[in-house]
Amino acid sequence: MTPVQAQAVESRPVPVTASDKYALKSVGAGGLYVSVEVETAGSGQAMLRARTAAATLEDLGSWEKFTLHTDDKGWSITLRSEANGNYVTTERSYTGSHQNLLRARGTTSGDWEKLQLEKQTDGTYALKAATNDGYKYVTAEVQDPGTDAGLLRARGDTVGSWQKFQLVYLGEENASDAGGRPAPASPAPAADFRVMSWNVCANHNSACGNHRVEGTALGDQITARMGTTAEAQQYRAVFLQEMCESQAKPIEARLEAKTGTGWSVRFAPIKYTVDKSSVKAARTCDNAGSSGSGWTDRGSYGIGLAVPDSNVWYHSYDLPSPQNKTIDGTWVRMEQRTAICAVLPAQALQFCTAHFSAGLPTDDADGSKRREQAAELQKIVRSYTMPGYRTVYGGDLNSIPPDSASPDTPNDLMTSAYAADTECDEGLSSARPRDGRSTKPLTGRSIKIDYLFGPPTGTVVSCDVTADAGQSDHYPVKARFRF
Repeated sequence: MTPVQAQAVESRPVPVTASDKYALKSVGAGGLYVSVEVETAGSGQAMLRARTAAATLEDLGSWEKFTLHTDDKGWSITLRSEANGNYVTTERSYTGSHQNLLRARGTTSGDWEKLQLEKQTDGTYALKAATNDGYKYVTAEVQDPGTDAGLLRARGDTVGSWQKFQLVYLGEENASDAGGRPAPASPAPAADFRVMSWNVCANHNSACGNHRVEGTALGDQITARMGTTAEAQQYRAVFLQEMCESQAKPIEARLEAKTGTGWSVRFAPIKYTVDKSSVKAARTCDNAGSSGSGWTDRGSYGIGLAVPDSNVWYHSYDLPSPQNKTIDGTWVRMEQRTAICAVLPAQALQFCTAHFSAGLPTDDADGSKRREQAAELQKIVRSYTMPGYRTVYGGDLNSIPPDSASPDTPNDLMTSAYAADTECDEGLSSARPRDGRSTKPLTGRSIKIDYLFGPPTGTVVSCDVTADAGQSDHYPVKARFRF
């Protein structure tokens, strides 16, 4: 047995808020579900086998559950096991009947973890993996004996029943299990609190100092922006954009150390529609570290909402987003944007944040999807919300205010938000009341695209935008509200 074959599988904490969950149901194995054999020893540890019968989806456990991720914008996916938190790897160095065996043992996502999805005419999927002999279809080896029966390995040249799988949707990870929003306190108590929104630029932008930063260092930057301990204790929400999934728990810990109280960081991934499929996979953050020091997986890329741990309900929403299409002869894959909300029922407070599409030529150049995203965000904070909640919402909405002096267009995307609510920085200029200080520095100029809105029945006690991006490429927006 080679050292590669004997490689141990590292078990790591599985995030609570990873992405949508799926199960793989093998057609060739008579409808058995694929399981990760966590307790198998040796070179077969955490191998994938089609061997689980389930009368209902509720009968499936963590061994049968996966999340979908992509680090190439949807050209391929990686499967992440809920059982041990690892990525499924094609074992190219194996020989014999285990050649190209699939095992959940990857702690980062690389070439050996990439699988292509091919939707079949009957609605099933074939999975294709790169091997030393070219691309091969993943096969459920239903004829293998004993504990190898139904094992998955990439060895098929064509698609038959052994190469077909149903991709069964099991639900979303980034939602509580409490159903709809609980009723708020009635009557709603008085509240005086602070909120901050900051695009921390901790994902793929190598020009940002946070490009490969890990959670504790990012948490220190966030808490430093919250001011003194007394000021930090007044915060009830922090909206974060362009953060990584693995940063959530360390940010929680830094918030708790700063304030002396409990916090929860809810995370929702930004996704891509996977080529040759109708499913979406969570975009993967660039790894932390370096080739010299080694790489550390940071999970999915997305948005975060930090709230006190007294919150009992949270939910994410897929926003209408541009669809993949050919632009100037090139197939362009578009980010599928998201929003997330959480509530504090005892205080009758709701907080929602989003990150809208960018106005790039290869994203949402004319603003049509951002206009839909703005309308959907209004539904989320109004028609989807139980009466009695006071909602503060915002984030990086990638749109300039209606009264902005900037030549950027369109400038009407936030009109409905200004009509319904109060933005913390509005009214600074009588000539341009629906405007505010710039939050995004650009070459030779800067613009406002980050917002904090509260209901008009409340009071904006203060709003602060300090022109200091730190290791990000946005300025944080901080507000104090009184209800």
